[in-house]
Amino acid sequence: MRDISEKLAVELRWSEVCDIVAEEVRDILGFHVQCKVNVIENSFWDVTFIGCRLPLPKLCQLLQATRATPEDWEDTLPDEGGVNVGGLGIVLAEKLISRHLALTWEHHLITADSLWLVGVTKDGSHVPKQG
Repeated sequence: MRDISEKLAVELRWSEVCDIVAEEVRDILGFHVQCKVNVIENSFWDVTFIGCRLPLPKLCQLLQATRATPEDWEDTLPDEGGVNVGGLGIVLAEKLISRHLALTWEHHLITADSLWLVGVTKDGSHVPKQG
């Protein structure tokens, strides 16, 4: 017999992802941002701020609030050494989603209209696996 396991999955429309990221930025940093999600060939996504750039110290506050690992810091901080960022990469954005929903997951699936979180547990005590 095949070993078939059932996993809980959550679908977040991209508009919901933007709302969650904006809410977390407001809760952590105290100001409102508008954002949009950019999906690249259903394999990568990120968040762009509309009409706003985030100072590097504010980006660091978001990383601290999500208890980012050293690898997450390395992935998130700009390589160019700029002082402002125009958005968030997938790692920090997913950490904000995890914090907001108090969920962790094993994998994510990216579609044109949604982010699927697969293998979801309602335990926000550890960092979600990226996949």
